[in-house]
Amino acid sequence: MIDLFEFWGRIKPSATIHPSDKPVFDRLRGQHGFNLNCLPKPYSGPLKTARVVLLYLSPGFSPQDLKDAKSKAGQRHYVEQRSGEADLPVDSTMAGHSWRMSRLAFLGEWQNYREQIAVLDIGAYHSKNFTDHDVLASLPSSRVTLDWAQQTLFPEAEAGKRVVICMRAAKYWGLRAGQTYGKSLFAPDTGRSGHMNSGIQREQIIRAARRALAES
Repeated sequence: MIDLFEFWGRIKPSATIHPSDKPVFDRLRGQHGFNLNCLPKPYSGPLKTARVVLLYLSPGFSPQDLKDAKSKAGQRHYVEQRSGEADLPVDSTMAGHSWRMSRLAFLGEWQNYREQIAVLDIGAYHSKNFTDHDVLASLPSSRVTLDWAQQTLFPEAEAGKRVVICMRAAKYWGLRAGQTYGKSLFAPDTGRSGHMNSGIQREQIIRAARRALAES
């Protein structure tokens, strides 16, 4: 298995495409919905050690992403995030701030636990309205992510070492919506916006996640 963090350590700070993915995008000749003028973001937060990990499909898009790709500060930020060791961003000037404030609200005062929360996407490339599920299957970077999740992250969650919550596209992660696997690998029913639907499982997940953060 290719190490996820070593894989993303191969990309240059200013590069907008991972070298392993470039042949795929060259063949597609722009026939996809990804904005390749942005820096790829496969995950954010301290994924190597986070007690709570949220799974999504791909990062969204905002004009700030384009600015980050051109600035040295933005490039440094992405390099730090791709290390898998940096705290989850909380700066209101950073892209994705309002998204994090909304999607992480169920964790309570999550800003106090940024060193224990991470987000992992199957796709690393920004897209405003994601529709390119077929492209993900062809990208080496997405396959590396899925392999790492299946062989490392999911077994750790099933054993209770982490709380992993699949918030989007459970079937693409190899999970089934509405199911709980082992001690703390959860695939709740969610809406397209990435919020959990109300119900017993949601309450169980909230308790498990907040307990994991409190014990960290």
